[in-house]
Amino acid sequence: MQKQKLRESIQNKFSEISEEEKSFFNENIFENFKNIFSLETHLKIGSYVSKNNEVSTKAINEFILEKGSSLYLPKVKSQKNLKKLKFLKFSNNESLELNDYGILEPKDKRKSIKPEFLDFIIIPVRGINKANKRLGFGGGFYDKSLAKVNKLKFVGICYEFQKNLSFRSYDHDIEISTIIFPTGYFRKA
Repeated sequence: MQKQKLRESIQNKFSEISEEEKSFFNENIFENFKNIFSLETHLKIGSYVSKNNEVSTKAINEFILEKGSSLYLPKVKSQKNLKKLKFLKFSNNESLELNDYGILEPKDKRKSIKPEFLDFIIIPVRGINKANKRLGFGGGFYDKSLAKVNKLKFVGICYEFQKNLSFRSYDHDIEISTIIFPTGYFRKA
């Protein structure tokens, strides 16, 4: 299936799920996340602020901060034709701002970190194919920004209908090494 049509199909499936189902799925994903990442040691973790048409990162992000780990959120860095993200340190008492893409991100006055220095990175996914390659939202920000990062650091959270999809992937597409979903998780060694 063509990537854009697949994105639209996934969007339709998200809109068909009731709020109760989303809450149940998100809670199970959060529990599976805690089973994998107990966060007993201080880590530097990249994540993102989810939108309504994505798996919720709210409980996961709060857990990261509660456990004393450092949370880094992406901010779009636009320069001419360059599509990149920088990861800025975030804490609970700081506010977020809406960017041009309708995504909440930190204000630019915070300390940033190169993504390769993060212990792991939770990456937004639209879908994941059978080779664990990520279907993103079509902007290429994550693919370009994380090209030099070890793929074993990539964590994707998704609902069942978003995984094991059939779409053609390319070398530049991110391979997700840990996939967490409502009924369990997959972790590549």
